[in-house]
Amino acid sequence: MTEKIPLSKDPLGLSQNWGIDEHDQTHIAALIGLQNVLETSCLRQGIRRDQLLSELLRDLNHQRLIPLLAILPRGWRMAPAYLPERLRGIAALLGDGLLSPLLLAALADDLQHLIPPRESQQPNAIERWRQESIALEPGHDIALPNDLNSCQALANRQLPSTAGTTQHDKGKGACPPPLKERLAALGNALVWHNEGLAMIQNKSSQRMNKILAQVLNRLAANRLPAQWNPSEAFVFEGLPSGQSLIDLLINQGWQCRGRIRASVASFGLGASQPVESGGWRQIPLAVPYRTGLEDEHNQEILALLPHCSFEMELKPQKGDNILLQYYQGIEGVNGWAAMNDLHRPWQNDRHNGTVAYPGEPFTGQRLSDAMEFTELMAAVHNLAASTDHLHLGGYGALGYCIDSTALLEHGLNGSSSLFPITLGGLWRERLRRSLETLLGQGFIINSSVADRYRWSLDTLPQDLCLQGSARKAARQRLVSTQPSHSPFELVRELNGETLK
Repeated sequence: MTEKIPLSKDPLGLSQNWGIDEHDQTHIAALIGLQNVLETSCLRQGIRRDQLLSELLRDLNHQRLIPLLAILPRGWRMAPAYLPERLRGIAALLGDGLLSPLLLAALADDLQHLIPPRESQQPNAIERWRQESIALEPGHDIALPNDLNSCQALANRQLPSTAGTTQHDKGKGACPPPLKERLAALGNALVWHNEGLAMIQNKSSQRMNKILAQVLNRLAANRLPAQWNPSEAFVFEGLPSGQSLIDLLINQGWQCRGRIRASVASFGLGASQPVESGGWRQIPLAVPYRTGLEDEHNQEILALLPHCSFEMELKPQKGDNILLQYYQGIEGVNGWAAMNDLHRPWQNDRHNGTVAYPGEPFTGQRLSDAMEFTELMAAVHNLAASTDHLHLGGYGALGYCIDSTALLEHGLNGSSSLFPITLGGLWRERLRRSLETLLGQGFIINSSVADRYRWSLDTLPQDLCLQGSARKAARQRLVSTQPSHSPFELVRELNGETLK
């Protein structure tokens, strides 16, 4: 019988060897482990763990609390009775254990029942995907432009500031007085965001990414039959699809490439701790999970859940690069999103090894083919989510970000390099029916793309209960999903950094 992993072992433990090289710029962020911060704060104040957590978690909304239930160290998990009623079912399932691919699949399947439906009407996945406006700032919805010059003008435009914006919202890194008072009362425990870090891109580039992501989504929605796309076709640079737009950019001399991307996931959550002498320590967050695979000593391998996407980088001959990513998002839509990241050098730096890029880049015709595949996938997944009124646009049930990226990669390359894949058979059948519904109503797509999508649904691996030769292939995919450089000991053990 496998021995239960002791509570004393910290799955988010950090290496002391990360960033010590004077030529390694990753040391710009001073790090401290989450378990270390919680235990030190609790001892310093002489209060119970549930009291400390109750104060720390009180400002988090439900959507942020769900991943935090899995991120908190075992032994620090909140008892279901201390949580909002709608989250108690999920908390009871997690308990003091770790996630596994099998539990992830079960959560995805049951999420639609564990979380009651919202009382207020929200746009469904199709409506989110095909919208023709965008909010560049809170409260400022703007119609999508129809050409690149208008995009750039809009990205550079000075928008009115939103009333009530805090210093944190403005990215100044300062602590508002109420937060300072609460931190003092908590013995400088932590805050649930990363203070003292800068965005990877400037404001204009962030807006350009956001605009073009929705432009690609709206162009893809042109392929929908009229009953799901009642308005006139949207055109951009005179073109009706994202695939044709990428072809145009390539012909105009833009450098365009797509890559399968994997990094340690924190579901948008960040944390940091103030230092008494000034400044901040950053607290790396991740979701540890049991892989269902064994190492050479017959012990189950632990890993950190990855965030995966199809990253696309567009480089004009002049001006800033555009960074986008395609995936099934927790935001409630399957499609393109801006890659506007706070620079967390332990997690999302595209140049220091903390992001993995398995496989070869997609350029030229291969990138064009990938674009058409994403346009089909997004239509199928968003229609399935809208038809069945799924929570979060089908996130989890129709695949997590890992599954959508793996499905795309598998369809284009004939195999996938990602782990864990949890997309269940029931939901694959529903996606297949969604595809056939679209095609039967006149969805515009190359028949070979639809055939590859069907094949990918049928043959994409599933990592819920691995046995025999499938275990070796899954172990290879697990390793290929790991970044080559990380402060997390679990990642370093898998990528071989501990042997260097």
